[in-house]
Amino acid sequence: MKHKRILAMLLAVASCLSLAVSASAASTARKATDFKDFDRNAWYADAVSAAVDNGLLYGKSSSIIDPNGAMTRAEMAAIINRSFGCYVKADISKYTDVSKSKWYYDDVAMAVQMGTYNGRSSSTMAPDAPISRQEAMTVVARALELDYDSYSKTDLSAFSDRSEISNWALPYVRAMVGADYIHGRGKVLAPLDNITRAEFAQIFANIIGTYIVSKGTYDKDIKGSVLIRTDDVELKNLTVDGDLIIGCGAADGKITLDNVTVKGRLLVWGGGTKAVYCNAGTNMPAVVVARVDDAVKVIYDRDSTLAVIDTIKVRITERAKQHKETEVIFYDVSGLREAQKQLNAIVADNQIDITAPAHLYALVGESSVKAEFRNNSKGDTYKVEIRRNKDNALIADIFELAAGKSISSLTLLEAPEFGNADCTVTITAFRDGKQIGTLNTELILHTAYLWPKEVQ
Repeated sequence: MKHKRILAMLLAVASCLSLAVSASAASTARKATDFKDFDRNAWYADAVSAAVDNGLLYGKSSSIIDPNGAMTRAEMAAIINRSFGCYVKADISKYTDVSKSKWYYDDVAMAVQMGTYNGRSSSTMAPDAPISRQEAMTVVARALELDYDSYSKTDLSAFSDRSEISNWALPYVRAMVGADYIHGRGKVLAPLDNITRAEFAQIFANIIGTYIVSKGTYDKDIKGSVLIRTDDVELKNLTVDGDLIIGCGAADGKITLDNVTVKGRLLVWGGGTKAVYCNAGTNMPAVVVARVDDAVKVIYDRDSTLAVIDTIKVRITERAKQHKETEVIFYDVSGLREAQKQLNAIVADNQIDITAPAHLYALVGESSVKAEFRNNSKGDTYKVEIRRNKDNALIADIFELAAGKSISSLTLLEAPEFGNADCTVTITAFRDGKQIGTLNTELILHTAYLWPKEVQ
């Protein structure tokens, strides 16, 4: 599957912590208009206001925001970390110019851990140096996991200074322009110029429309991309106009998507081994798993409309794959629930009170499947067998359900192959040891792959 692109959010945050006074300044100035050098009529007004409101951009002092000032590499690292809710730090002892006594030490360590920052050399990071526009675009593109291959043919001919772009930066610049996050300074990209705090804020505003920072349920449509940087969040019955980004701040917590349409991609930087659930009605064209500090699973419920393997692009980044439990699990639910309806009708007619699925779901090569058979009667016992229609082969052990009992899985007699298999389930009811009725109905065994195994 092709690489993904994950939109930029990172440029925006660069200026946050430039001086030791920055944090205290942020506590006293909560709006851009609190800063005396903020021009509410300037081109950057809305973008800088949004960056301040969302806690991304701090003042240089209690009264100065310095919108036209250059951003340093350390400042940008701090803003990226704030954007995504980063908290895990890498060992950066090899960088001799990053002192533990500096305010930015932890931020540089978190940026290196995330993979957005590399040193200027094997031993230097240059944290106090201004960051160029092409460097900033590179950092943001990495954080968003943009698909550089897909943007390799982005036309830069509208920019007269395109030849000034460094070869190492060209794929990232093409991706940022192609994703419509960078519009340039008129007819130039100015790749070698230092990026200003206001420019950064504008790029960030081009990308992220909403930040979710509080636990709870959200059910209103979201314009643009959304960044979740906390855990225990449920999105329900809504559409995300851009990307849905689960930030590092989700940690090992649970994120639930219930009947959610994402027009862009799902980008996963945070979440645990059973944390990101895509339930009924969830739909998106692509998912990228990028968490690097621990394992994460994205699980598509069997009722998710997205789960047809051929219709979704999935990528687990190479660094994320180092955690062997990191997986994307999804099931094909293209079949209708006619079998379930039929079963329910027959059950009522024959006084056979049992709940059974219309589909069984298995993973290729694994014999344990979800079954969800439940005996709802007060005194009847049921025996169940499942046979494959094409050869009448018994595919599951015959099992017995006493009154009030249920099963959530069963063992297949042979490891299933990929695809759908039409089956017949036979349920025989007994009361006081005597047979009182038999039910035959159709059932589909669907076998899917556990990503990233290649689908044939």
